[in-house]
Amino acid sequence: MNKKKSFKVYYLLISEGTTEFNLFGYLTTKKFKEDFMKSNIQFSIKVEIVEISVSQGKLGGVSDVKGFKSKYNLIKERYEGQKRFFLLDKDIDDSSAIEALIKQSDDIVQFIEHNSEYLLLKLSGQNPKNPSNFSNLVKFRNYCKSEFEKHFGKRASDFKDTDFDSIFNNVTDREIKDSFIELFSTLT
Repeated sequence: MNKKKSFKVYYLLISEGTTEFNLFGYLTTKKFKEDFMKSNIQFSIKVEIVEISVSQGKLGGVSDVKGFKSKYNLIKERYEGQKRFFLLDKDIDDSSAIEALIKQSDDIVQFIEHNSEYLLLKLSGQNPKNPSNFSNLVKFRNYCKSEFEKHFGKRASDFKDTDFDSIFNNVTDREIKDSFIELFSTLT
């Protein structure tokens, strides 16, 4: 008996910036390549909107719900009828309002707790401070970027697959999947 072929489900990938884009690429095309190849899920980075500087699905940063909403509305309009998958840092001002906006349109958001630098430091065995140790999220983000550069000797946006290997080969697949629950939930 022939196995029935399932239909592909396509998502437009929209990441906050280069770090999140590279991290997504590493997880889906290297570390868990087989899982994503066997699934019926396909991601596209073809979101390009010159007016708001979105290139290859990278938003070029998000600071608050107002800034996100203007970009999001234009993306929804330009790519009407397509499913969207967002990969954003959770330490964005108004992240809960941004999450509600995304989910209201039946799109998916994977927040990185608290931000990419924080998560990568934590998974590499460091013990970074939490946002509650800072008077505001800007100071927390700056701290994470500084600690990341001190520990790894480069910015997170400059990380390549071998750099990600040095972190993700020393943690369990379960720990990784627990950090990216929404991403891996697309496979089921």
